[in-house]
Amino acid sequence: MYEVKLQIFEGPMDLLLYLIRKNELDIYDIPIATITEQYIEYLNLMKMLDLEIAGEFLIMAATLIQMKSEAMLPAGTLSETDEPMMTREELVRQLLEYKRFKNAALVFSQLEEIQKDLYTRPITGPGLEDLDVKEYKLEATLFDLLSAFSRILKALPAEKLAGIREETVTMAQKISEIMQRFEKQKRIEFGTLFSDNCSKLEVIVTFLAILELIKAKQIIARQAFLFGRIWLYKTKNQSP
Repeated sequence: MYEVKLQIFEGPMDLLLYLIRKNELDIYDIPIATITEQYIEYLNLMKMLDLEIAGEFLIMAATLIQMKSEAMLPAGTLSETDEPMMTREELVRQLLEYKRFKNAALVFSQLEEIQKDLYTRPITGPGLEDLDVKEYKLEATLFDLLSAFSRILKALPAEKLAGIREETVTMAQKISEIMQRFEKQKRIEFGTLFSDNCSKLEVIVTFLAILELIKAKQIIARQAFLFGRIWLYKTKNQSP
């Protein structure tokens, strides 16, 4: 498997908040079983792709699994010595606190954009070419990309998923193909990089190539709104 040393700036709280927003859940009444299953699914995707996973992700996974197990047991089953890693109330408190922190960071970011407009500075943003940031102003997160990748993987026909045969699909080849498309297009919709004839290996390598290009700041992924379609844009040439 090809390995991408992608620094994951988002943490387990980001993933939980992402899943809560995506499923339109009440943060005060989180269905632990559902959230745990989806959280583990994203974790498995990251492991399958050989992405570096911080220990905090695994600790949260263990915490959620414990909460799920306790929720399935009859009341009073646990002894006083069975102390939980984290209570549901503590999880909600931490999520609310982290959400306030993220919202504050977003406000400062928006104020910065307003200042740019006031001083009539170019709105192309750092390193962007031909990007209408007023239309596609949300940068897609790793979890947005993983969600889109998961949908493509699940849509593959059974014969395409049946193991990885002896194929010659290299990361360099896929990176070259993507950049060649930018010679003819100003932007590329994420899903169009995966044809119906793609094998499982080709899907994985294509996705890793996208992550590598994002890491190298050669492309950027953007959305018009939360959970919207992901568009890829080429950035100006920058040194890695």
